[in-house]
Amino acid sequence: MILLNDSGRKLKIDAYESCPCGSDKKFKFCCYQKARKIKHDGFKVPEYTEGRMNHEAQEIWKKSDFKTCLAFDKSECDNLIKDAHSIQNNRILNRISKDGHVYCIKAKLTKKGPEAIFDKISRRKASTFFGFCNKHDNELFKPIEQKEYNNEPEQNFLFAFRAHAVEYHRKLRKLNHFREMIKINPGLLMDEEGVYLYRLHQLDVEDCKKSHETFKRDYFLRDFTKIRTIYRKLDFEISFATCSSFAVQFDLEGNKINNIYSIHEKFIPSIYLNVYPVNNGTNIILSYHLDEGAKYKNYFDQLEMLSNEELINHLNYLIIEYTENVFFHPDLIENHLTKMQRNSLLQSFQSSIDLLKKMDLIYEKNYFNFNLFNPSTT
Repeated sequence: MILLNDSGRKLKIDAYESCPCGSDKKFKFCCYQKARKIKHDGFKVPEYTEGRMNHEAQEIWKKSDFKTCLAFDKSECDNLIKDAHSIQNNRILNRISKDGHVYCIKAKLTKKGPEAIFDKISRRKASTFFGFCNKHDNELFKPIEQKEYNNEPEQNFLFAFRAHAVEYHRKLRKLNHFREMIKINPGLLMDEEGVYLYRLHQLDVEDCKKSHETFKRDYFLRDFTKIRTIYRKLDFEISFATCSSFAVQFDLEGNKINNIYSIHEKFIPSIYLNVYPVNNGTNIILSYHLDEGAKYKNYFDQLEMLSNEELINHLNYLIIEYTENVFFHPDLIENHLTKMQRNSLLQSFQSSIDLLKKMDLIYEKNYFNFNLFNPSTT
């Protein structure tokens, strides 16, 4: 596959741009010669066992983590950066946990490539990220942490902002992770697909940075009216929760909204999704920013016309296709979903980045063959 930039030339790292490894040196004077040598000699992949492969991958992912406060007034930060929950621990995660544990989906490396698996983790660690100092994590989100949700503009703003924050931190971390990979194999920078991935990571971070400035502006103006929100209250409790932001590729009629794999679009806005159980019910909060999301107007108009059943059918797809920050009650995974449904969930999750996997699932009639909202009806 030949990848091209805006001018129709093959993708490459400019000699005098900052080196993608993050050294702050120019590429020509940093990783360029090492990259050329690896391209000429070839990169020798270590013959590790699968256990060693996964250990090494986990260590590289740990190195990519960082601490910051994404709140708006940095002058008020305290020194402690918390491992903050993007999904409330005591009011939400405790409802979907069993013996203090929940399930998530993660990637396991195998000789054949990455494989999606269920991972049982402590709810204390579920949905956490080093994205806020102790003061802002406690103060900023009081209107949604300490009050029942009432579809108030400030609450919708804060739910959207927290979904944005966890994704902004994740995008920054993924860029850090790619830089760690470059340190191991600078030859990636001589490969067009490697350069393409680097550019995508850069653009993802830039998109989040622009959105962050929009949230910051509105927060200081105390203008919470620019978040368009669709709110639905279901009359039953679900067994999972998610807090995430992502760009949607197609609307309900199959029209393209965003070319999410392009490096030529200047800005791709996100939508913000929070779905979680409450006492005898479920809240669905789906938003976008009016200043950013002109692309989403027709899409949200379509969503507003859906019945609750039609909306949750769409969300059943949307959540697994686009988000990684989703957690499940152990009973849902262990008892309520059949083996075929569990396999469909994992493979459908993996198919979001693997077209051949998607084609196989469709052929097997097992593509999104599950219902997270009501598994017994699948």
